[in-house]
Amino acid sequence: MRKVVGVLAPITVILVAWTLAVKAESSSVAAQSLIMVMPYVTAFLAIFMSIWYQNSNSFYLVCFALLSYIFIYMSQDHPPMLVETVTMLSILFPVNVVWLSFSKERGIISTYGRNKAIVLLAQLLWVFISFRIKSNVPVSQDINQVYIGIKVPAMVLYILAVGLLLSCYILKKRYMDLIYVAVLITSIVSFYLSNRIILVAIFTSAIFVIMVIAMFDVSYSLVFYDTLTEVLSRRALEHELLKLGSRKYAIAMIDLDFFKKINDRHGHDIGDEVLKMVASILKNTLNRAKIFRYGGEEFVVLFTGKGYNEIMAQLELARKTIEQRPFIIRSENRPAEKPDKPGEYSKGKEIINITVSMGLAQKTNLLKTSYDVIKKADEALYKSKSCGRNCITSA
Repeated sequence: MRKVVGVLAPITVILVAWTLAVKAESSSVAAQSLIMVMPYVTAFLAIFMSIWYQNSNSFYLVCFALLSYIFIYMSQDHPPMLVETVTMLSILFPVNVVWLSFSKERGIISTYGRNKAIVLLAQLLWVFISFRIKSNVPVSQDINQVYIGIKVPAMVLYILAVGLLLSCYILKKRYMDLIYVAVLITSIVSFYLSNRIILVAIFTSAIFVIMVIAMFDVSYSLVFYDTLTEVLSRRALEHELLKLGSRKYAIAMIDLDFFKKINDRHGHDIGDEVLKMVASILKNTLNRAKIFRYGGEEFVVLFTGKGYNEIMAQLELARKTIEQRPFIIRSENRPAEKPDKPGEYSKGKEIINITVSMGLAQKTNLLKTSYDVIKKADEALYKSKSCGRNCITSA
């Protein structure tokens, strides 16, 4: 459900912006004045949130979009300046969006943050110099008679940028890639309509609203998702348990067997990769169940509206899949390219067999609260541990 809302949110913003744009030029003076203030209000909100979450990519993209809007606004009475400004900005914008989308997040006030600022300021300085040069060109046309359009190089860059980011979203499921696609679509409409400033104000505001939505999603993920395994966090479990009420549900506790030995022998980086593999298998095998990282190597699975046999079948499938999936540690001497003889470097690799123990408990007349069910599932888990591990025990 959250993913569907996440996809629909930027689309809805664009559609609302388009609806406003259709009626904007025929609206009252008061309404138009309000529209002209919108870019600054929404930009302030987006900048505030990006600073609050120390999100340099969002911060610099919003700043670049705001300054782009200001340049377009200042060019409205001078068509040669406007054409030059839009030509340059429409080339720089998709390049910057792609660059920032692949740029690692390392804070605003840091060496990396300052480097981003220097690059973007250098671009804007270049735009400003060209802007000032064109200000000396005589004006021979009214701004409403000038066709701005999008030049071919800019259009090619936009198509490539949208294609690349959509591919990344489909392959990697990164929500920000979808946000950047929405920003690109909105910005190209804004550049295309750049000689009608009230429409530019609407679509520029839409960019900032989309970025605000993205940062709300980031804040939600920070609170309710485990960044390593990409499953729900313990705090999310606490919220979910409060919503259960009188519904029928079951809780499974899952613990990796001998995980401490893996960490001690191979290091925490290998341990992290093992946790990610197990979390991925749980997500793929436990249909319509919510998976939480409870802490360390322990996971909790919440089943609602399912029968005992169905739950046990899914847990057994997950247990067997984990048991049968070897975790391979590659040799440090493994070549960058595939060797002519595949077995040449295979001796250096090590295979770790991962297993998990599980404990299951259901809500009953005796186990009325979620706390009781979790406690009983935990007791069942320890029975699995004492029975030799790599098994499921039901309370």
